[in-house]
Amino acid sequence: MPITITKMSGAGNTFALVDAREGSAWKDIESHLKMTRPQFAKLVCDRVLGVGTDGFLLIESGSEGFDYNWDFYNNDGSTAEMCGNAARCAARFCYENLGGNSTGALRFKTGAGLVIANVLGNTRIRVRMPEARFIQEQIELKTKSSSTEKFALVNTGVPHLVQKIHAFSDTVALKDMAREARSHHDLQPAGANVTFYAEEAAGKIRAVTFERGVEDYTLACGTGAVAAAFVHAKQTQESRIEVQMPGGVMFVNFIEGDPHPLMEGDAVFIGDFKYNLEVVG
Repeated sequence: MPITITKMSGAGNTFALVDAREGSAWKDIESHLKMTRPQFAKLVCDRVLGVGTDGFLLIESGSEGFDYNWDFYNNDGSTAEMCGNAARCAARFCYENLGGNSTGALRFKTGAGLVIANVLGNTRIRVRMPEARFIQEQIELKTKSSSTEKFALVNTGVPHLVQKIHAFSDTVALKDMAREARSHHDLQPAGANVTFYAEEAAGKIRAVTFERGVEDYTLACGTGAVAAAFVHAKQTQESRIEVQMPGGVMFVNFIEGDPHPLMEGDAVFIGDFKYNLEVVG
């Protein structure tokens, strides 16, 4: 029997979402699958045999006072503790499809801890992100593709190497360096995403992230947008920063005394797919 998979986009960052709560069709189907969740995630995200997404997200029944638990995978089957764009999509999916509470405020249990999302209406979702913090305000990495590179190493739910650049167009030439830095031996075993940003105007930056699991630049990365804004805010003392990523715009707000940034952006439905399980053999 087929399984319903919902494809959504958060600023161009795409996800396949499945209702995996107790009593759902997924629970019965999973018990008969001859593959693990990471293997299934890789298949579902595939551009040929799947629905062509950056990630796969199972929404499970909430535990320990959470509204929902989530189990998130990148399109290579690897896991990630947190994904800001996925959180926005999850919030709208749960609110509109799973009977989320009437206030529009949803509490998710993620690998990075509690994530709270608010449905604002008109596709807009605001997410209270995990604590943003510096792991190292400056780290130097020696790479083969260039000389020693300087980054800020921050954690916004997942680790990001953040580097300010002169012009956003420089990111084309920096991709090989990002690929190497992402899995640099000094950052093992987990590695880190690599986020570049350029200042466009007061309170506005352009950014792009080379993501673990995708192993390329993505159209958008929520934790990357927050990481770039966090580093920029440290330098400028600005409390609200507009982050333009290739796939869309996000706004990041920093509240004095609160280590949890607020990230706001769109989450849109692309379509529901009846995924035929003949493909799994």
